[in-house]
Amino acid sequence: MKKIITITLIFLSVSIITAQKSPFEELDFAIWPEYDHPGVLVFMDGTLRQEALPITLEFRIPDEAGTVGASFSEGDEEIPFEVAVVDRADGKWAVIDIPKGSKILRTGFYYDPFTDPVERNIEYLIELNQPLEHFHIQVQEPLQAKNFRIDDPTAQKTGDASHGFTNYTILVEGLAAGEQKLIAFNYRNPLKQLSVEVLQDMMPAVSSPSSGEGTSPKTVLNRRDESFKHTMPTWQPLLILSTVALIVGVVYATQNKRLCSTCKTPNSGRSKFCSYCGSNLS
Repeated sequence: MKKIITITLIFLSVSIITAQKSPFEELDFAIWPEYDHPGVLVFMDGTLRQEALPITLEFRIPDEAGTVGASFSEGDEEIPFEVAVVDRADGKWAVIDIPKGSKILRTGFYYDPFTDPVERNIEYLIELNQPLEHFHIQVQEPLQAKNFRIDDPTAQKTGDASHGFTNYTILVEGLAAGEQKLIAFNYRNPLKQLSVEVLQDMMPAVSSPSSGEGTSPKTVLNRRDESFKHTMPTWQPLLILSTVALIVGVVYATQNKRLCSTCKTPNSGRSKFCSYCGSNLS
């Protein structure tokens, strides 16, 4: 009898462990405030475990978030799409059905939590319906930021502010499904500048006329890239930026198709014909 109970408990333990296994082999979050757009840009980049697919991934997004874009990588092909967003009693959630064969998931969105013209107080809540075994969170300090402070004592500061962005990386060893991880930081932006605007101002001063040899803008960007990669080995910010640009482009194109060109009536993105005048929306 004891032997039967022991075997049963072993099977139950294995089932629980399997059920709680993360669907990601690797996962990185990145939070870039006031980078190329007012507000905050949030990325999630993960390599998927094939044995976990297909799954439905749900993650909390801020109430201020608008359209959420994403892409699946299947071999050399990148498939961008707009993510479904649902409003629930506890807030807004993004919902993604991940099919078999998807190798990499990238998703991102903008949101603007700022209510003061100068003071920036950001609280970003990470919560998913799937468990995570370990992952990185990287917060980018804006180039124009004053008195930047992040509340998490485990955050590691990396990068050289004189050659690029300063990053703060947090390693989270595990997060259960439904468990929350709060990332809080603050700074001041008295000039109300974006980081890309500061970069544009820095570019003319990159080369040194006296020596005839300077550091090219590409080299500076590569140095920034290297400091990022040393902290989060799986993250490739320039690739992610281009991917998000593609996602945003597809989303805007989809939104524009919803407006009937004949009568200007808004229609569902899935509609092929205008609900008011019957015109073809394709």
